[in-house]
Amino acid sequence: MITVYSPLRISFAGGGTDISPFFENYGGAVLNSTIDRGIIIRYTDDGGPLEISSRDFLRTALISSSNNTSMENKIISLFMENGIKQGKIIINGDVPPGSGLGSSSALINGIIKIIYSIKGKTIDPYELANESYRTEKDKFHIVLGKQDPYAISLGGLKYMEFKKEGETTQKFDMNDPFISELEKSILLVYTGRTRESSRSLQDQVTKSENGDQKTVESLKKLKELALQMSKALKANNRDEVCNIINEGWNIKRSLGNNISNDRIDGIIDYAFNNGAKSVKLLGGGADGFILLIADKNNIGELQEKMRSQSDFVIRIRFDNHGTRVINNFIEPHE
Repeated sequence: MITVYSPLRISFAGGGTDISPFFENYGGAVLNSTIDRGIIIRYTDDGGPLEISSRDFLRTALISSSNNTSMENKIISLFMENGIKQGKIIINGDVPPGSGLGSSSALINGIIKIIYSIKGKTIDPYELANESYRTEKDKFHIVLGKQDPYAISLGGLKYMEFKKEGETTQKFDMNDPFISELEKSILLVYTGRTRESSRSLQDQVTKSENGDQKTVESLKKLKELALQMSKALKANNRDEVCNIINEGWNIKRSLGNNISNDRIDGIIDYAFNNGAKSVKLLGGGADGFILLIADKNNIGELQEKMRSQSDFVIRIRFDNHGTRVINNFIEPHE
C-alpha cells in the first residue's frame, strides 16, 4: 500500500491575483500557509480492476464506467493514462470539498504524487505543482489560481509571486515566536455549505479578460497587500497583519455579487462583536470556511461563542511540508 498526504491551505492576502490572465499581465502575489488538515489517498494493488472510493463522493467508481465525466471517473482516467489499470484507491478528506481551503488542488497534487510513487519515480515540489496546475486546468476544467497547487506542493507559510515567466517563493521560519503566536490566534469557522470554486471565480476571470478597470485596480491593490503582509510578518506587526486581512476582505467582496451573502456577513459581524481582530472568507467566495484572528488568550472563549454560529469551529496549526508520501509520517513543523 502507498499512502500520500496533501495538506490544505489558508490564504492571508493576495488571493485572486494568481488567476489568469491577471498574473500574466500584471504579476500576482499571495501570502498563504498549509495547515494540519488535509487529504489522504491510499493505493493498494489487489489485482482487481481499478476502483476508486471516497466518503466525500459517497460512492464508488470502477474502470468499466470511466467514460463518465464525473470527478471520480476523471481520476480513474488519469490513472489509466499512466498505465495503472488495477488496484483500489481510497480518498478521505478532513473537510468537505469546496470549502475554500484548496481541496481540489490537494486532491490532484496527491493523485499525481501517488502515480509517480506507484511507478517508482520521484517528482520535485515545483514540478508537482506545475503538473497539478495544468491537470486541474486542462483535464478537470477547473477555474483556479496558481497559488493552490504551489502552496500545497511546497508547504509552509510563504510569500509567493507569480509572473508569466515563472514563480518565486519566500518561506517564513515556523519556529519564529511571532509566527507561533499567530497560528495559536487563528480559528476556522465553517459556514455549513460548500460551493464549486470555478463558479465563484468565473465572474472575476471574465472581467479581467475584458480589461474591466475596476476589477484590475482592485486586484492590483490585493497584490500590494500581499507584499505588505510579508513585511508586517517580518516586522512582527500583529496589528498591521490584522488590518491587511480586513482590508483585503473588503476589496475581495467588491469583486462580484456572489462573493459574500447574508449568512457570511452575519458570521463575520458576530465574530467582530465577540473579539475577533480580523475576519475573512477563504477561497473564491460564496461559502466554505471563514478565517478569524483574535488574541491568543481569548481564542478558547471565542471558539465557544462561534459554536452558536457553526457546528464546525476549529483551531489549526501551520504545516511546514507539502504533499508527501506518509509511510513515514512527518508531523507539522518537523
